[in-house]
Amino acid sequence: MIAGIELAEAFRLLRQAGYPDPSVEAEDDRSLLQRVINALCDLSLQDGLTGLANARHFRLTLEREVERAVRTGEPCALLMLDLDYFKKINDTYGHPAGDQVLQRVARVLAENLRPMDTVARYGGEEFAVIQPNSLATYAMQAAERLRMKIAGEPIPLTDGTTVPVTISIGVACSLPWTPLSAAEFLAEADRYLYQAKAQGRNRVCGETSAAAMVSGEERAALFNQPEP
Repeated sequence: MIAGIELAEAFRLLRQAGYPDPSVEAEDDRSLLQRVINALCDLSLQDGLTGLANARHFRLTLEREVERAVRTGEPCALLMLDLDYFKKINDTYGHPAGDQVLQRVARVLAENLRPMDTVARYGGEEFAVIQPNSLATYAMQAAERLRMKIAGEPIPLTDGTTVPVTISIGVACSLPWTPLSAAEFLAEADRYLYQAKAQGRNRVCGETSAAAMVSGEERAALFNQPEP
């Protein structure tokens, strides 16, 4: 037993999540046990297929960043991203090809965002990005870069085929004078994602006017700070 979980069940969970077999490189039973424990710890916070943060890690981080944004007065942006017509990719090329597409998109996201940003696989073909201390203008620019990067580079498969992929993105920004709860923040980003889908896909939608700064008088009233 490992922390109440039978070893066979631990292997099943890891295989289901796409993790490599821990026994392959294990030198002995103790090494195998440690590898299984490490993999199970990763599994609680990491998506097995893409290596990104998983939905649980995303939700925990979002709660923390929203609380920090309210406490410090810094803005925070949230991007919700969904691959367009992903079912068609699976139906046309097969599910292993779909997995390769998800892995490639995950790599593009991770390589084209700031180290301080949290990139997660939210579920299925949907991803999420939390950008601390980021106004809507910057977040919209970052989202557009990601959209263009993904649309501009068909994804190569192991059989030599290339798959054209596009992505729709919704952008929300929580500001100190209009704070949102984590649930409200997520709902706002989802609303813009649905808008991007409804307007034809392969586009970014968000509230760019949220980037405007309030006046000194408004800031003084909101935060009891004197005008500069």
